[in-house]
Amino acid sequence: MNATVHTEAEHYWVQLIHSDVRVIQSKYKSRILEAGNPNHPALFLLHGTGGHLENYARNIPALAEHFHVIALDFIWHGRSQTTGFDHEVIPVLIDQILDVMQQLNIERAHFEGQSMGGWVAMQLAIQHHEKVDRLVLTTTMGYRPDEGAISNYVEPHWAANLPSSIQVLENPSFDNVRTRMARILAQPERLTDEAIQVRQALYRQPALAEVQKLFITEYLSGQTIQKHTVTDALAQQIQAPTLVYWGDANRTPPALGQHIANQVQHGQFYCAVDTGHWAQFESADIHNQVVTEFLLAKHT
Repeated sequence: MNATVHTEAEHYWVQLIHSDVRVIQSKYKSRILEAGNPNHPALFLLHGTGGHLENYARNIPALAEHFHVIALDFIWHGRSQTTGFDHEVIPVLIDQILDVMQQLNIERAHFEGQSMGGWVAMQLAIQHHEKVDRLVLTTTMGYRPDEGAISNYVEPHWAANLPSSIQVLENPSFDNVRTRMARILAQPERLTDEAIQVRQALYRQPALAEVQKLFITEYLSGQTIQKHTVTDALAQQIQAPTLVYWGDANRTPPALGQHIANQVQHGQFYCAVDTGHWAQFESADIHNQVVTEFLLAKHT
């Protein structure tokens, strides 16, 4: 199957018009979006570093046909809480998810995490397996395979992205934001002006820009967050049926995604063609079909 190229006409908030967006003020201030029938199985959508719930705009309407979809802005992202930055990162984001689940009276759910969201979702499934029905890991970060486990695998030098990531927060011009986002697509021309403008509007919030500088510095070059890296031994503890969804042009190769699927107890792997790191956006139609089929399938 080939990835479908979406047109500029498919605006985020036209697609999300049937969703409800609000801020929950509990243990954390969390902006959330809900779509679909609340009586359907719950599905949480977890975005990546520097992102926000709109990252899933091309997925929410299709997924909401079958699930009670909850997308959220992680704290220190989007329009959620900007205070209280913690260099550990991952445990706090897990606690935020548990807080939102409690506020929505959801005991158990499916989870999809993209990039950093996948890292959080893996650790959630390891530490709170009773909360996770099924797991979708889309071009996940935060994974370190055993040395030699993947032939010719070399971890990318993520810290090299730090100067440009800081620059876009200090000067969130249209061109700077576009440059920052373009590197996560196989075909940068698929990035819509609206996607850039939404990210730009968020980065123009002074409090968010400041906490994002702390966040991205820790994420790309810090050591504290690395304490929560998922290893092969930890992945083998994941009991939930797991779909690892990848893009063939992702910076970490499909071999890593296949390896993760082989490590978890009940794993499947799918690699979308002509697709980069932002796989749920760039191959949205295929993603929605594959993810829906996986989540609805009976586990054997």
